[in-house]
Amino acid sequence: MKLSTSQKALRQVLKRDATIRNLLEGLCEKLGVTFCFEDPQGQVLWGKRDDASRAIPMENDGEPLGTFYSADENAKPVMETLKVLFLKEWEKKKIGKEVLGLYREINMIYGLSEMISEKIDAESIAQVTLQEAAQIIDTTHGLFLMYDPEQDRVIEVADFGDNPKRSSFVKNQEALLKELIRRGTSAIVPGSRVAANPALSHLKAVMYAPLKVKHRTLGMVILGHEDAVEYTAAELKLLTTITLQSATAIESAHLYQKGLAEVKEREEAIRKVHDASQKFVPSEFIKSLGKVRITEVELGDLVEREVTVVFADIRGFTTLSESISPRDNFLFVNGFNNRMGPIIRRNGGFIMQYLGDGFMALFPEGAQGALNASVQMQELLREYNAERAAKKRLPVQVGVGMQNGKLIMGITGDSERLDAAIISDTVNTAARIEGLSKHYGASILLTEECRENLTDPGAFDFRYLGQVQLKGKNKPIDLYECIDGDAEDLRAHKIQHLPTFDEAMDHYFNRDFAMAAVTFQRIFKMHENDLPAKLFLNRSAHLITQDLGDDWKGVETMTTK
Repeated sequence: MKLSTSQKALRQVLKRDATIRNLLEGLCEKLGVTFCFEDPQGQVLWGKRDDASRAIPMENDGEPLGTFYSADENAKPVMETLKVLFLKEWEKKKIGKEVLGLYREINMIYGLSEMISEKIDAESIAQVTLQEAAQIIDTTHGLFLMYDPEQDRVIEVADFGDNPKRSSFVKNQEALLKELIRRGTSAIVPGSRVAANPALSHLKAVMYAPLKVKHRTLGMVILGHEDAVEYTAAELKLLTTITLQSATAIESAHLYQKGLAEVKEREEAIRKVHDASQKFVPSEFIKSLGKVRITEVELGDLVEREVTVVFADIRGFTTLSESISPRDNFLFVNGFNNRMGPIIRRNGGFIMQYLGDGFMALFPEGAQGALNASVQMQELLREYNAERAAKKRLPVQVGVGMQNGKLIMGITGDSERLDAAIISDTVNTAARIEGLSKHYGASILLTEECRENLTDPGAFDFRYLGQVQLKGKNKPIDLYECIDGDAEDLRAHKIQHLPTFDEAMDHYFNRDFAMAAVTFQRIFKMHENDLPAKLFLNRSAHLITQDLGDDWKGVETMTTK
């Protein structure tokens, strides 16, 4: 008879462990008591039974362990001690069993992975999967099924165990099997449902798991038992792990077979790409148009998207370029782009156009990635300037402006020359915002639309700079400075004095220019590189002597583009 973990622990305490036996014998001698213990089958594990003894049944977690007999009134401490010793031994054996089971599972999974990695066809993978599953999970039947989407049918790939209805099982249960495969979930089937299904009359316990890879379900594996065993959640999890490995192996095998068939097609694709190489279009732009390959684009393709547009410009580029040769000028620009381009891509954007002294980038996923990239560019720029300083070269400053909105992205040109094009007021506004970064002395400027588009605005620190009326625009826009791209000391200064800056702005918009000037001056004196504070200090001082109309709202009107 196979003993349970509880029964093994009890026998260890009463019959095998000499130390525990001596402890119990000593306790009985000290208390002057005797006792007898019989297991549920009537086998005596300790002492001799006395007809006058009182019977006290013992159990653990609902499982009967046996009966404690003693005629002595003060035998209760002995019984309590026995329970404590048993529970300690039971916990030890339980943990040991779990560790052993875990080791077996890990070993099996590694072995399965090694074996199926050598197979290149679904049939071999299915057979190995069922063999290994039967080694570690108590099961008498197994079925490996795959779904063929082209024929819309479920196919039996491998099985084991005697099934009197094997020839008709899949056909008669196909609708149910398709639904289970479509769901892509694992489950232990309740015994009542197993009994209610005539197709499962040869089984009393069933569980199944999907053959899932990424977001697709290739099929399923069903395990069953002819006896009424109770499958556990741990066994279901193990089966799910096995099927995940099998599904990955099958997918790899399919890709391998598919790759052999696609060799000729790839050669043709290479020729087409070569022909199209003179029609330059950014690959990220192609993806934004919903295309996969450059050969799929056509003249006139277009799509409307909401994106964040970022302009970055090297300040003082004209002066810088005049001091070096054209070759060095080119190397400088190329080095700058090589540093900034990866940051743009890493944050979900792509560079739409290089502008000589800067670039325009698009972020289809929105302002969060655009602002992350802008901050990281400023951080990398400080490292770059440290390298330039070591070579006794002038530092480089970059202004960044961004706007969020809709634009048309498309392919324009003619039959011999295609180019990526974007048409939108959003682009024009973003370029103008970048130009304002120099006017305000800020490293990063963005509009209210950008700020509202952020998925996590709390990750950044901002200062509100008021409204700006751009030339040719009907409505003013709200402007913000992101201070996270500033040098550490300047950023710390701006964060520390942010409430004071907001207070000064309130004075400014309320026409209390004297108090605004005093407050801005206090901020500026703390750090000479706080140029927005200096700008508003000068504005406030100027407006003190001006006679303003009732319609003045603090909007800064730009007279140039």
